[in-house]
Amino acid sequence: MADQSVFQTLRLNYLFSEEYSFPINWTYFESTIPYAMIRLIRKGSATFVIDDTVYRLQKDDIIYIPQGCKLQCEAHTDDFTFISIRFTAAFPSSDIDMWSKLVGYDMKTQCQDPQIIYYFNCIIREKDGSKRGKFLLLRGYLELILAYMIDSSDESAPERTTKPRTVNSDNKNDNRAQFIVDYMINHYDTALNVEELAKMANVSSTTLRRLFKQHTGKTPSEFLLDLKMTVAAKKIVETDERISDIAYMVGIQDPNYFTRIFKKNFGVTPYTYRERVRGL
Repeated sequence: MADQSVFQTLRLNYLFSEEYSFPINWTYFESTIPYAMIRLIRKGSATFVIDDTVYRLQKDDIIYIPQGCKLQCEAHTDDFTFISIRFTAAFPSSDIDMWSKLVGYDMKTQCQDPQIIYYFNCIIREKDGSKRGKFLLLRGYLELILAYMIDSSDESAPERTTKPRTVNSDNKNDNRAQFIVDYMINHYDTALNVEELAKMANVSSTTLRRLFKQHTGKTPSEFLLDLKMTVAAKKIVETDERISDIAYMVGIQDPNYFTRIFKKNFGVTPYTYRERVRGL
């Protein structure tokens, strides 16, 4: 277990949060995750595979998904719903995964405290606000949730049998790559090319591709396309906009191409996805 100096130097960078609902048999095919995530299961059940470890999740489970891991998911019930918080963390020893450094390898926690669930709800409520202190508030809620998971892991320490996970040296964080990831998250709907992004990071296009691949496991174009699909899925469920208009909103001008890529990512067409998630 890390001493308090590690906690004192830990810095969290809140990126994004959202509540998602998926139909039965929804599958998220294996992908490398370019940021850390904490997810609270609100309804239903699912299987998450993080690297080579299988987790069976149900209501009120909290799962930590480390930056740089490989993740795949499958829903086992209709209306499988979870809150997802994306963030990055910086601390002195960048070659050790955050969870291993802080609490070992307790990835899954059954939430017994309604206050923690309240913090998740607060993040969803505040994320679209316009207050000047919004991101300090969001980071504060995130730190409270993380503190709860750390303390819960302490309580289960005698039963822990899984060895801490270490990250290969070629997977170390690079601030230049993370800067581009953050920029993409905030500009997913614009036309982005590697040359322009490389200029922003003050590196060559070749260097950016290499750094980005090390940082996320994907090329910049693959990462951006996955991001567009995530945003599009949210709009498909939450609005009555035409599918073609949603494609334009996320920066894809060909609706037929959008439908093909969406089906590849979610297993169904955008129309079927809307019907299943809404229960129509």
